[in-house]
Amino acid sequence: MRTYIFFVVAIFSGAAASAQSFVGVDGGVSLPLRKWGKASTASELMSIDGTVNDKNGYAKPGGFFSVDGAWFFSKHFGVGGLFRYGTHPLKDVDSLSQGYEESFDVDTTRTTTTNYKQWSILPGLYFNEQLTKKLALTARALVGIAHSSTPAINVGIEDGGIPDPAVVQASASKTSFALDGGVGLLYSLTRCIGVRLKADYFYTKPDFTIQNSGRNNNAGREVTEYDQPLASVNFSLGVAYTFGHKK
Repeated sequence: MRTYIFFVVAIFSGAAASAQSFVGVDGGVSLPLRKWGKASTASELMSIDGTVNDKNGYAKPGGFFSVDGAWFFSKHFGVGGLFRYGTHPLKDVDSLSQGYEESFDVDTTRTTTTNYKQWSILPGLYFNEQLTKKLALTARALVGIAHSSTPAINVGIEDGGIPDPAVVQASASKTSFALDGGVGLLYSLTRCIGVRLKADYFYTKPDFTIQNSGRNNNAGREVTEYDQPLASVNFSLGVAYTFGHKK
């Protein structure tokens, strides 16, 4: 028991002497990877493989903001967490319209969409290395959950000047396991305020079940399930408030 108490006291004493704990706010750009960030061509959309459960996600680079913080119990290691929210618009919407137009053999279509949306909560381990008096290298390895939703896609169809019922792919949402790993630089402007530049890799893999309506036949793009990783590389810039400096 005495050994345990001594160990706890030693940790807190070391933290008081050398910890560089922080709370920060960041914003940046998220670049989708793999199938999530790719789009099918119009000819692929007219084929059987391209129209049924298309594996491409059409996600464009998106924006996000995040809040994170860590308490360092030793000179290098700490525990903390991250909350992040971001969106990704759809790209190549014209190819979606063209695929419907040619598959349905109609004159014109107009496709409107919403965005991918995602928030995540990720606790984990942080590492700090003081490079110079003002510049520190930080790294993190986090594991938690992400809640993601797919875009709603509405295809308005017109043939010979007469509007037909719209084909709608509804938005779907799912909560899934997620992980994040990254590195960053923290430059101290004052004793307690600094700027941060960070890069990280994020991964989650929700299995969406998607509802469709307004379909009179099996032509055009139909996605009833999307089971692909929503992985991204993220770059951000922000500010941090640091505390617990060595006196």
